[in-house]
Amino acid sequence: MKYSMQMARSPAVPADPQSLLTDSAISRCEKLRRILELEAWVREARDCPLLGGAAERWQAERELLIAELRLPH
Repeated sequence: MKYSMQMARSPAVPADPQSLLTDSAISRCEKLRRILELEAWVREARDCPLLGGAAERWQAERELLIAELRLPH
């Protein structure tokens, strides 16, 4: 069983704007890192026919992340 170390926020207590901004920046960086990782995998998979299906899934995930971040293709 997993236990969360975060304390539940009361609806009456507003979230710290600085904390939300930091969380958003971290999330964006993680998505950008994942996009770069997926790009490398797709490039390498082009040389290996056995990875064709995986490469298609990786490309689809990459496109989804790009769309979430509203980045130009």
